[in-house]
Amino acid sequence: MRMRELKNATDLKGKRVLVRIDANVPIKSGRAQDSPNGRIARSAVGLNWLLQRGARVIVMTHLGSPNGKHIPAYSVKPIAKRLSSLLGIRVKLARTVVGDDVVKAVKVLQDGEILLLENVRFDAREKENSPSFAQSLARLGDLYVNDAFAVSHRAHASIDAITSELPSYAGPLLSNEVSVLSKLEKSSKRPFVLVLGGLKMTTKIPIIERYISQLDFVLVGGALANAFFVAQGKTVGSSAFEQESIAPARRLLERFADKIILPEDVVIASSLRRDAKCKVGTPDLIVGKQRVVDIGPKTIKRFVEVLAHAKTIVWNGPLGYCEVATFCTGTREVARAIGARTGRALTIVGGGDTLPVIESLGLADKFTLLSTGGGALLQFLSGEPLPGVEALKT
Repeated sequence: MRMRELKNATDLKGKRVLVRIDANVPIKSGRAQDSPNGRIARSAVGLNWLLQRGARVIVMTHLGSPNGKHIPAYSVKPIAKRLSSLLGIRVKLARTVVGDDVVKAVKVLQDGEILLLENVRFDAREKENSPSFAQSLARLGDLYVNDAFAVSHRAHASIDAITSELPSYAGPLLSNEVSVLSKLEKSSKRPFVLVLGGLKMTTKIPIIERYISQLDFVLVGGALANAFFVAQGKTVGSSAFEQESIAPARRLLERFADKIILPEDVVIASSLRRDAKCKVGTPDLIVGKQRVVDIGPKTIKRFVEVLAHAKTIVWNGPLGYCEVATFCTGTREVARAIGARTGRALTIVGGGDTLPVIESLGLADKFTLLSTGGGALLQFLSGEPLPGVEALKT
């Protein structure tokens, strides 16, 4: 897939460059919770590249879902602070998203300076993909850069409509993600292993069905595995699973049982407390309100053995209840196994819930791609077009 890329834009000195990033991270006590490999930190690399070339950078992002209202709790002020610390210069903050005061703030920007607009979702027209909102944003820049893969599945004004108003390019984060993910479509080396965890089946079925002819194995863990257990008629106690996932799980087992590897043993806990009583065994051992919280040691061994021979690996979703470290053993071991294959295999990992685990192990740079996207990644892999990407195609 070929897109107009930022690296092909020339003579950026003095140009007003409007950049869409994804800085939608948790805010606690007025501080953005962004790790060294988090969304803001990774966006800062592209922003710094522009600043070093003398561009006047205007940054856009959303934070939460304020539903078109100016809600102080959703202000991007903490994002400005985080960017300032990363870039080593003051990131100015506009009081609103568009309007005369923003136009004035942009007008006084000097070469190599940066301004962050307020939360684009403070304006209801953002989610409506409004041409009028896109035009108001476009007044602020000479060219537009989308460096927000994680929200490029949204047909929103700062992602889609704006590309009709300005010369538009893909930033380095977006370009890299699309480039690596596109390799799966062109040619996937075998053995090809898909590792799926988390809760939702509905977003993952299209991926399984799209690649099933190329896939050698699908390793299933997390709450996703519970739906398969129920589909097999097994009891899972109080374990989390999507009720609507049972029928699709049953169909997948009927069609592709030879490729789907479910946990042969699991960790069963009396509760989700870290001091809960635990035992290891098959789901048949679940009594009352006990629940599955992780894959067991036999399953970990089996998964690691399969991954050790893979040449293409795609992983999305934790394999246990990783909010409690005790229940994250399977996820950690699979992360290590996939990281060890990088170089000999194409390794693509969806960030999100697995990112803190990966960072705690020092593995954030050990994959071909550690994606910034959740929904965008799943949509791209399922073969559905992403509006933000389609708009930048050459």
